[in-house]
Amino acid sequence: MKFEAIKSRSVSELVAQRLIDMIRKGQLVAGQQLPPERELAVLFDVGRPAVREAIRGLSLLGLVKIQQGEGNFISSLNVEDLIEPLSLLIDLHFDQINELFDARKIIEGGITRLACERLTEAEIERLRVNVDEARAALARNDHEAIRHLDIELHQTIINACGNVYLQRVAQSISLLSRKSRTITTVIPSILQSTFDDHEHIVRALAERNPAKASEAMYRHLDHVQKHYNDYQQAGATTPAHTNQQESV
Repeated sequence: MKFEAIKSRSVSELVAQRLIDMIRKGQLVAGQQLPPERELAVLFDVGRPAVREAIRGLSLLGLVKIQQGEGNFISSLNVEDLIEPLSLLIDLHFDQINELFDARKIIEGGITRLACERLTEAEIERLRVNVDEARAALARNDHEAIRHLDIELHQTIINACGNVYLQRVAQSISLLSRKSRTITTVIPSILQSTFDDHEHIVRALAERNPAKASEAMYRHLDHVQKHYNDYQQAGATTPAHTNQQESV
């Protein structure tokens, strides 16, 4: 039997963990200002450098907002704030985009299966109208309308699944996928196949066929991934309007 040595944790890690525990227990809440570093050092009985390093680490995780001249504050703790640092990481490591595509296929495929049984008739009718409006937007080359309608379709299905955990996971993945989405909106082959795929998804949902709906969503995201990879392998450059953040 092999015994591994116990590794001690740095003081700054212990301070960071203590602050995280306080956030988890509700002792520190969103928007609350932290005491100055010197006070935290006294309260935790540690040196100021350890406190400073802990706060810097928590800011990188999105848990603490450092506002120069004003102090350190607990972040809003919403999904977007917490995911934003990871979103930057994805931007810098573009090869990881395919892993996000794989995650979306699994998560949204399962969400669509659940939503199939829970969507109201009014929501299904709205999805039908959405597909028609999206085709009309494509005909007039209105990319802003296309992005809005695409987001609406996916979000309607996600909201209808009725599972808060899956909804939060889907939202997190959506935020992390921003970089790829700025590109997929302007690839003609994706735009054309997207509306065909959306129509298949909505038809399966209207038929109340969970397996068929789930497969249709999986196939749709798989198509987007393949077109995206073909676009990248062809050596295409990122479009100039990469600040646009929503899409397929």
